[in-house]
This record gives sequence, C-alpha cells and structure tokens, in this order.
Amino acid sequence: MVEYKGLDGLPEEIDPYFGIAKLDEQLKGIPSKKIVLISASPSVGNEVFGYQIISKNVNSNVKTVVFLNRTSPQSYLTEMKEYDLPSNNNLVIIDAYSGITGIKSDETDHVRVIDNPYDKEEVKSKIVSELKKGYGLLVIDSLSLLIDFFDFDYVNSLVAAIKKSIEENDSAAVFLFTDWGYEKESLQKLSSNSNSTIEIKGIEKRVIFGQYFAVLNCDWLESKQGFSAVLFKAMKPGGIKVYFPKILVTGPTDAGKSSFIHSASKNAVSVDKLGGTIALDHGNVDFEGYRADLFGTPGQERFDPLLKMLGGEAIGVFLVVDSTKPEQFPRAIEMLRKTETYGLPVVVVANKSDLEGALGKEEIREKLHLDSNITLIQTFAQDLSKVDPNEPTKLKEAGIHEALSALFKQLT
Repeated sequence: MVEYKGLDGLPEEIDPYFGIAKLDEQLKGIPSKKIVLISASPSVGNEVFGYQIISKNVNSNVKTVVFLNRTSPQSYLTEMKEYDLPSNNNLVIIDAYSGITGIKSDETDHVRVIDNPYDKEEVKSKIVSELKKGYGLLVIDSLSLLIDFFDFDYVNSLVAAIKKSIEENDSAAVFLFTDWGYEKESLQKLSSNSNSTIEIKGIEKRVIFGQYFAVLNCDWLESKQGFSAVLFKAMKPGGIKVYFPKILVTGPTDAGKSSFIHSASKNAVSVDKLGGTIALDHGNVDFEGYRADLFGTPGQERFDPLLKMLGGEAIGVFLVVDSTKPEQFPRAIEMLRKTETYGLPVVVVANKSDLEGALGKEEIREKLHLDSNITLIQTFAQDLSKVDPNEPTKLKEAGIHEALSALFKQLT
C-alpha cells in the first residue's frame, strides 16, 4: 500500500495512484478492478501522464506492466528520465513497437516481445496472460494506435478482456488515448467501458497558450462534486504539475512581499532601489505537485498606476500586511481595489508576527474587516538576529507552506 499526501498534508492509503496533484485528491487514487481512460486532443500529448503514473507506482512498489506500441522500450525509458521520472525493476514492458518497425528485440526480465503486433489474438493473449503474474497496474500506450491498427470493435473486445482479467487479478488499468476525430458514437462506447475518463486539452486562441485536464466521470466516488478543469504544465524535470500562471503578491510598503516571494521560491528575482521594491518581484513556486508564478507589486503610492497592469490576468492573491502597523491596513485593502483583484481568491499573510507589538490574528481580522471565510496566515522570520533591512528576510517554512496550501486549495 502506497501513501499520497495532498495539500492537507494528510496521508491517504492508495494502491495504485496517479502521483499527480489534484487527480489523487479528486479521485482518491485508482482502485483495483477499475479502468481509467486518459483522453487527449491531438494538440496536447498525454504521454507524460503515463510516465508519471508509472514512475510513482513502480517506485512505491506497485508492480506495473506497460503495453507499448508508440516507441521502443529504450526510448520510452529515456524519455521518462528526461522528466526525472525514473523506473525500476517493478516495471515490465510488453514491446509491440519493435515488431512494427522490423527491429529485432530480445525478451529480457523486463521486456516481453510481441512477435507479430498485427496478430489480434497474440496481442490480446500476451496482455491477458501477463496480467496473471500479479501486477497492480496495467498501462496501455497507446489505445488510439491499436484502433488505427485494427478497429473499434477489436479494441472494445480487448478492453472487455482486460476488464475481466484485472477483476480476476485484483489490479487496475490506465489507457492513454488520443482523439483523432473518431466518430462520437465509438468514443462514447469506449468511455462507457471505462470506470473514469480524464480529458486533456489545450486552451487555444490562434496558438495553444495553456493546457488542462478535467475528470469527466468517475464511478467509484459517491459524491461527484468538486470536479473542475485544472491547468497543468509538463516540466523537464518534474513531470506534470498543476499550474497557476499568475498569482499576485501585493500589500503596503515594507510589509514583506519580497520576503514572502523569496522564501516561497528558490529562484526569485527583484527589481529594487534603496532596499524598496519599485517595479516587481517574480518567483516560481514548486510545492506538493503544484507550480505557480508569483508576481509582487510595489507598495509605494507613486507606483499605483502600475497596479492595474500588474493585477491583470491574476487568478489569486496573497495580501501581505505588517502585523505591527495596523495604520497601513486601509492601504492594503485599497491596493486590492487598485489591482482590480478584489473578489479573487485571497489569502492574507500577516507578516512580522514575531515582532514586539504585533497584533494577534483576531485583532488583524477585525481591523481589516475580513469575512470569516477569508484565510489569514501568520508568518515569522527564520532568525530575527539576521534580518537585514536591505535584503528580503527569510521566513519560516511552516507559515509559507500553510499560505500556499490555503490559496492553492481555493484555486482548485
């Protein structure tokens, strides 16, 4: 049994699982005897989903078998490593690609060769017989190529045989599929033979400028509420990350916006002058399978004309306030209005909560006139003896992680 920790930090027993933030949170993993169809549009590849699912499971001692007709086993494993998603001895590949290309391939402890990948019965029997050897997970890469090789009738019969086999052997299956404009009726039948369908598409406007996945259906959850489209990035290294393209970090002068961004990100940069940020901070955050781009604003009123521009296209906000300066609180609320982010998901970060004279959470909440549903997180310096007024102060990890978790949960 493997363990997955989501944004709540609470472990859940899942065997096997996706290893992809939000999918495991929404679907609670992949139960045994279930089939998941991952359906992608031609403009968006789904192979990285396969790499990540395989890597997370084999490295959690879930024995996994992959039917592969898209590329050679050697190329497949190399591509996985490029995303920093290595495999191990728990992975076995059924090689249907070498026979297609005419390249000789020998069976090893971790490669099973299909001599004639054009033989329907050999393909089916090889997959079904291999499943009897105690695998927890089967991945088909790719189901659409099998359709192109044969037809939908054969693939539906193959899916039925696989379903029977995983039920008998207490395993699960994931099918990677690309919709190349097949007939709607055929697609509906394929989806109906699966227990869950996950759609992967690009957001297109002349060019693709974003990618998302969405759970279309799932028959093992009592409650179907909470499914939503989720933006993602396929990163090298790193694999699939739930992606938030723009989160604004705003607040009054010297509240600690730069400290927050530099503490949350390993590669943050600032444009500053005389110790005060005058243009913006920027940082990339990687946290619990999530990726976010943080953009900080200047706090000085003379730069207010920039605020609307910086707030454009933001999808969430960290509002940073100085816990020792309640006189700045009206300015903080004013900045939300001027960035035109008022009404977006927001987490208030009460910085400098470890300084003398700092207000408590309830006092801050009262003076900011915060609704009860707005999250307020206190942050503290790692070491007050090392605070440099001309450098961003490093903040304790616990507060940063609590703030990130709170906003990311709202955004998904």
